[in-house]
Amino acid sequence: MYKLAEKIAQGIILIGLLFLCIKCSSQAFANVDVIDVIEAIEIVESNKNPYAINIKENAIGSLQIRPIMIADYNRISGEDLPHDVAYNKAMAYIIAQEIFFHYMKGIENPTAKHLAFIWNGGGSAWRRVDNPKNDLKQKNLDLYWEKVKMHL
Repeated sequence: MYKLAEKIAQGIILIGLLFLCIKCSSQAFANVDVIDVIEAIEIVESNKNPYAINIKENAIGSLQIRPIMIADYNRISGEDLPHDVAYNKAMAYIIAQEIFFHYMKGIENPTAKHLAFIWNGGGSAWRRVDNPKNDLKQKNLDLYWEKVKMHL
């Protein structure tokens, strides 16, 4: 168990990283505000509850991060974070941004819809924004996008 002082120091560092990521995000994607999209996703996923748990999907925290997302983040970033770090809102935002930046590299004109599709359908789901398929996954992605869009 961490001492209180260590937790406070970690929180301060994470908040600093979050602000750094916010600054980077506004420069990286001029036509999409990554933080606005993450905040909308947070409302859809948990109504901003950092302690939310979806037992069926093993999704936790305000962004409902699943173990596969942590594994993806760790692969992309070279980190080795445990799943329970998703309860920390600052870290959840950093994880989301890192995943978004990684998968958005090849998209010429990224949009909020691309980000929502990535979050809900996995890293390659952004391809369905411009090339929709007639299947259940597409219907679920479109429904998810409608929910996120209401909060932008």
